[in-house]
Amino acid sequence: MPSIARKILSALAIAAFLSAAPAAFAASSEAEADAKEAEALKEVVLRVNGADFTRANLETAVANLMPSASFHSSVSSERKGQMRKDAVNGMINDELIAGEAARDKAIADSITRKDVNKEIDGLEKKLPQGRTLKDVLKASKMSKGELKDYLRKKLQSKRYIEKKTEEFKAQAEATVTDAFMRDYYDKHLEKFEEPEQMRLRAILIKADPSGGNAVWEAARQKAKGLADRARGGEDFVKLAEQYSEDPGGAKNGGDMGWQHKGSFLEEIDAVADRMKTGEISEPIMTIYGYLVVKVEDAKPAVQKKYEELNTGGLKQELVAKERGRLAEKWIADMRSAAKIEYLAVDVKPAEAKPAEEKKPAEPEKEARQPAPEAKP
Repeated sequence: MPSIARKILSALAIAAFLSAAPAAFAASSEAEADAKEAEALKEVVLRVNGADFTRANLETAVANLMPSASFHSSVSSERKGQMRKDAVNGMINDELIAGEAARDKAIADSITRKDVNKEIDGLEKKLPQGRTLKDVLKASKMSKGELKDYLRKKLQSKRYIEKKTEEFKAQAEATVTDAFMRDYYDKHLEKFEEPEQMRLRAILIKADPSGGNAVWEAARQKAKGLADRARGGEDFVKLAEQYSEDPGGAKNGGDMGWQHKGSFLEEIDAVADRMKTGEISEPIMTIYGYLVVKVEDAKPAVQKKYEELNTGGLKQELVAKERGRLAEKWIADMRSAAKIEYLAVDVKPAEAKPAEEKKPAEPEKEARQPAPEAKP
């Protein structure tokens, strides 16, 4: 399971300079675009606590979430729409965390010149062949000092996230006590029920999918003959070993092992669900050919007792959930306290309505009319 830090970083969406540096590549694309398109890229579409994000920033963030450029055309319009929402949320969360990180002096003091230079080395390795860092800085009108300052802030955010992750982990582990787990068990008994199981044996008679009706009918007749012989008293195991055309199954007398109901092939489940232990089916048509199955044994559904659980595994699962809840609350609390302005229609959340779309207040006389009388 991915760490909470990774979950947070994926929510932020823009973690590295190539995907998030303000207009780093957008500026170079502006130079190649016509004047109208270049002007459109300068539009401020989002403002977070006074920090502006342009359409160029947004398009760069969306592109970063896309698969390899050669596969962009295969991404559905619905998926592209979701990526745009994710990019907007990423820019918001990134800015809010950067603000929190900037106020943490211990984190700021921990970042050395060596750390920043290492980040620059990493960026240079990611540049397309034939391009240099100097080219990118020139195109983006960014000095190397500004780049270093930007990378320092990104490192502050990264380390701040790591710090918060450790806090969430400690809080979650303190919360998930034995009493917490027992309470979770009592409230989610259905999660701890061992479903009904069946142990089947099968004989497969293959049929070529392109063989036509005659081939499939011959396979069905052969399977039916074997089913009749087994019902007549012949050993199903020996019949499977001799006639089954499933190499693995034939070696084991057709034994399919213990499996939960619903985990067999759909065609087998539909038949076996109505059978009793020891019963042998009629031939069952599948994409592989015809199967004859025997219900070797069955186990009813069993409710596991708390004492029978792998409590170590349960604790790990619940700690991960609690860490996730704390991380989500952290982000939600920052967002609720922030001033977030959606300045373009295509970045507004579905529930957000532009100010000009708000309906005027109802006339006073309308507001004072009594509500309709409730019917019994």
